[in-house]
Amino acid sequence: MDASRRSVALLALGSAVPSYRVEQAHLAGWMAESLQADRKLSRWLRSLYAYSGIDTRYSCLPDAAYSPALSRFAPHRALVEAPTTAERMAIYKREAVQVGTAAAWETLQDYARTAKRDAVVADAVTHLIVVSCTGFFAPGLDQAIARELGLRATVERTTVGFMGCAAAFNALRLATQIVQGDAAALVLIVCVELCSLHIQPGTDRVNLVVASLFADGAAACLVGSPTPDDGEHFVIGRFHTSLQPDSQSDMVWDIGDHGFTMHLSPRIPARLGEAAPRALDALSGNKHHLDFWAIHPGGRAIVDELATIFALTPAQTVATRHVLRNYGNMSSPTILFVLQDMLAQLRQQQEAAVQDGVAMAFGPGLVIEMAQLRYVPVATEQSPLPFSGKKGAVVEQVA
Repeated sequence: MDASRRSVALLALGSAVPSYRVEQAHLAGWMAESLQADRKLSRWLRSLYAYSGIDTRYSCLPDAAYSPALSRFAPHRALVEAPTTAERMAIYKREAVQVGTAAAWETLQDYARTAKRDAVVADAVTHLIVVSCTGFFAPGLDQAIARELGLRATVERTTVGFMGCAAAFNALRLATQIVQGDAAALVLIVCVELCSLHIQPGTDRVNLVVASLFADGAAACLVGSPTPDDGEHFVIGRFHTSLQPDSQSDMVWDIGDHGFTMHLSPRIPARLGEAAPRALDALSGNKHHLDFWAIHPGGRAIVDELATIFALTPAQTVATRHVLRNYGNMSSPTILFVLQDMLAQLRQQQEAAVQDGVAMAFGPGLVIEMAQLRYVPVATEQSPLPFSGKKGAVVEQVA
């Protein structure tokens, strides 16, 4: 087969979260107590958290378990008392390695379990791509994870940094190109984000909205050329990326003296509602007969807007809303959480069949990233790419 037509697939997926699980309703009260909020602000905070579509989130920080008076990360702190960026990066250096390695191990174990391979999977990894926008250090997260996993010293490493919620697609695109050029390549992607490190002091409404959405987590995947011995997988088709005009200020991620600061425009859901259909047309040639939709849960308003624009049924957004409800927005790992959840749903269908779908996410810029995916059950014959665009069954919610 010509290298440009070589089949490339997501062969395994894994995920991990830090130790501290927090109820969203509890966080709303914790924030209100920290800010000594008056009745109006307290009511707004509780409404904001209740409307988020999130029930629980995870954090590398234990602070929400204690009184806000004991937390230097609590927003009532004066700037001189709040943790500096250097202090936050020290926590990132410790915690990111731990949770990133855990997600990678789960991925390698999943691949060893589903694929009929005798060799140690870690020894077969030829490339490592690490994705993160919530911290920096050097020697970096790529080297730390490679050492923890026991990867070969010759593994080729790449870091995708500061590209936000859509960055997993940049890694997947690079991994696909690597495998298309070398059928023997096995690329491990690890996305790690510790968003809770960057909670900001003060009562700025945008900062408070950001604090209500983002959470910590890590996810990983293996990308390679599928063989008949491999288990179920997602074949990767075409990618599409597009920068939206006049959108540079809609989603901004900056480095400050007390962590990283984010600006989110309230226009984002509407702008994505306008731009996403055009992006999907460019990706699929106006063939929207898709069996599954993996949408990054950037927030409830974004998911609601896209569900309306694409006329999706509740069943078609089950995986996206499930991840949002149970984990919040973890930035770059989140789309891999959605795909892992969707894989479990597809696996449980009574009659597993090849199904075509799309994955999409959005990041600073404002940028839209999309990819065609095809779910292939175990030992299934499949037609060659590009996708046929045929209509298939809608994924039903699994009880």
